Amino acid sequence: MHQETRVQNEVGILTLAADALCDVEPHVVPRVFDWGTASPGRLGWILQELMPGEPLLDAFEEKMSLEEKKNIMAQMVKLLKALQDYRLPNSLKGWGGVTFDNTGAIVSAAMPSVGAGPWSSFEESYRSRLKVALRRADDNPYLQGWRANGVRDRVEAFIERGLAAQFSDLRSKEDRAIIHADFS
Repeated sequence: MHQETRVQNEVGILTLAADALCDVEPHVVPRVFDWGTASPGRLGWILQELMPGEPLLDAFEEKMSLEEKKNIMAQMVKLLKALQDYRLPNSLKGWGGVTFDNTGAIVSAAMPSVGAGPWSSFEESYRSRLKVALRRADDNPYLQGWRANGVRDRVEAFIERGLAAQFSDLRSKEDRAIIHADFS
């Protein structure tokens, strides 16, 4: 996680999610009271509301009835659908993370988990993220064997010559939405 953009991205996403889910009861997005960005030698921070609840895995114990599980799933669907349907502000032009500009508007920024972006297209976001993953794999001493048998070269060739075909017929390639990688 790139600390330089992590806090701004999290606060920005919380702001967008609160707006997207403003009609959902009970209130599910924690309020942000204050925050500070990371700087060299100092981690960023967020002071936010503590929300009650428990991890979904704990909630789905075997002793829970099927009806209770269905009820939880229906609530999750409602939340995810509201996030998907939310129209992002026009100030967000790219794919990636978010931050705030000098006027306080939420704007496109680097994706904290990758440290790159924003990108001008969904395809370009994948291309760049795959290249970052390849660089990280190249630095991993446990994955060095994948060069000898040509796997590394085939993955690189796919990124350069095969990735575009995966996006050419994708109907949702222009769609942008709030995505949370750990919904539980």
